[in-house]
Amino acid sequence: MAPDHPTPEPLLPQRHSLVAQTVAILRANLREGVWKDFLPGELELCERLQISRVTLRAALDQLQREKWIQGGQGRRRRILVRSRAVRGTDSKVVVLLSPVSILTLSTSALFWVDALREHLAAAGYRLEFHTSPGCYAPHPERAIEAALQQMRAAAWVLYLSTEPLQRALAQRNLPCVIAGSAHAGIELPSVDIDYAATCRHAAGLLAARGRRRLALLMPRGGQAGNLQSERGFLEAGEKLKADGVETLVAHHDGTPDGLCRRLDELIAGAPPVDGLLVAKPVHVVTALSHLLRRGVMLPRQVALVSRDHDPFLDHLVPTVARYQRNPTQFARKIFRLVLELVQEGLRPRQHILLMPELVSGETLGAKAGR
Repeated sequence: MAPDHPTPEPLLPQRHSLVAQTVAILRANLREGVWKDFLPGELELCERLQISRVTLRAALDQLQREKWIQGGQGRRRRILVRSRAVRGTDSKVVVLLSPVSILTLSTSALFWVDALREHLAAAGYRLEFHTSPGCYAPHPERAIEAALQQMRAAAWVLYLSTEPLQRALAQRNLPCVIAGSAHAGIELPSVDIDYAATCRHAAGLLAARGRRRLALLMPRGGQAGNLQSERGFLEAGEKLKADGVETLVAHHDGTPDGLCRRLDELIAGAPPVDGLLVAKPVHVVTALSHLLRRGVMLPRQVALVSRDHDPFLDHLVPTVARYQRNPTQFARKIFRLVLELVQEGLRPRQHILLMPELVSGETLGAKAGR
């Protein structure tokens, strides 16, 4: 006999279609006038939305059937719908501008980018990642104009930015926040590690371990954070001269071979370098493995400190002494500056500097006399 009240079927979670979500995001961008006349290419869209090409093409086919866009074989898709009139501050898109693909970012960079995305989403904004090597050229004006025509952004976040890029955007009075250090004379707001203070501290730390010839191993380049690192390291060296400590900045070309050659010169010097501060975690891996290959004993012969942190350093042996920033704090500071720009119309000029935490490691060694 059937029950008077049949048992209801259990509710099952509904799996949202990634294609449908992509269509919704693209529609919102089209309505807000994020792009003008044409959509970006498929590779750029995949990177910005962090989806596969198969998913993207399915979404684009849907928009084409709905007459939002028009496309053809081997051509960029033309935008057919009219966007509503959008002033820069009405847009809900914040663009993170980078010279490199999001697929090549370090793990530590991805951490703060994801944290920033979450903060912006909670405030009703979307973070879009845009790769433009041309904006990082010595003369970026044409590439900047193309990016501005292509996207309607409420604000821009500049990653790994060069002096010409910062200056060009500052002159246009665009709402920008530098995720990094501002170059001299640039009034755009910025958030970065206090590299000068970090490198002063590292030089003093190595000297306290009895090291007397210190080198900052640094890739060539004009990024403001690197320039401040060099300044802080050499400032510490001036104060340490009275204790018989010598400091120098050793540049390399960024390749493993170039870095190894530079290291060979340093350890073959008279006297040899016995304290190293290395910028960039990937270069720390090369330096550490090359020194061990050469039979250099760490930290007995050479003490090594990494200026930066990445989670993969946790897996190296001997353990690496390093300076670690808080990615959540870093993202929160950027978010607050962006929000002041897009919601309150303020043009903050402050340069926020954060001091990282020293993580001890075996490559630093004990204090002298221990």
